Amino acid sequence: MSGLILIVFAVSFFIRGLLRIWKPTWGSLYRIWTVKYETEPSQDYIKYIKSSGCPFIVLGLILFVSGLLIMIL
Repeated sequence: MSGLILIVFAVSFFIRGLLRIWKPTWGSLYRIWTVKYETEPSQDYIKYIKSSGCPFIVLGLILFVSGLLIMIL
């Protein structure tokens, strides 16, 4: 893989992680939830979505650094 491709993947993972933390009810699962159950998701579900954003951010940062290293070396 070239470094540029890794950086593109890194940015996409990083943005996805930020969206999960800042707007946890924005994703498609939230829409399915409201159609099926006609209620708001529980606070535990929202906390789970927010906490699952952290691994996306970490993975994005790792891929970004790896891409930069590949491009430099």
